[in-house]
Amino acid sequence: MSVNWSGINRRTIVGRVMRAPLGLIPPSSIMTIRRGPAKGMRWIAGSSTHGCWLGTYELLRQEAILRFAKPGMTIFDIGAQAGFYTLLFSRVVGPSGTIVAFEPCPIESQHLLAHLSLNAISNVRVISAAVSASTGIARFTVDAGKTENSLCTDSSSPLFVPTVQLDELELPPPHLIKMDIEGAETLALKGARNVISERRPVIFLALHGDAPRRDCSELLRGQNYDLFDLSGRSIEGDADTDEIYAVPADVARRAV
Repeated sequence: MSVNWSGINRRTIVGRVMRAPLGLIPPSSIMTIRRGPAKGMRWIAGSSTHGCWLGTYELLRQEAILRFAKPGMTIFDIGAQAGFYTLLFSRVVGPSGTIVAFEPCPIESQHLLAHLSLNAISNVRVISAAVSASTGIARFTVDAGKTENSLCTDSSSPLFVPTVQLDELELPPPHLIKMDIEGAETLALKGARNVISERRPVIFLALHGDAPRRDCSELLRGQNYDLFDLSGRSIEGDADTDEIYAVPADVARRAV
């Protein structure tokens, strides 16, 4: 029986003891992903949490996404970070599919590109920009942790990144969108109204705070989508959890 290392509480004594050996791994070490669709792929240990190369990172989200991701699909990985889901999607969609990975953070983009090179992946396009409601440039945090930097209005931030609106990009239409962008999800969805209404992708969305829960729920329902938590429970009203997926209502009702 395999251990879900990501499920071990690091705040307990037992959890700290069990996780201690992971701290001895040099950050530059090249590891082999141990489980899941990306099993056997190569991963830089220090690029993100050890759960990525152990294959246990966000297991519930992985399992939910894999119910929808299929060979030949085009998938947008918005907020790709170091590329855990990008690698997973690349393996699932196969050579006939396409992954478009969006990652504005320079450090994360560097790791993402390194992982693509390490694994000789050719079905991924990388866009080094933040997805938002309009195309332009915006400030981006630099001090919020390895995977938590985001668009900001803080005048002390020295980093500006390009922003893109999905509706303005000439890209293959997505069958599935995974979005985890640290609070900018409402802006990104507003900039993708045409993509959503015309292409009807399944959307996996991480929500950061009460306002995005309310606003994203309203926006998606306005596009005739049904909302679910990662276990598949239907959500009525505003989202009551930080991780949801949205399915076009006609598709969801045919599946019932």
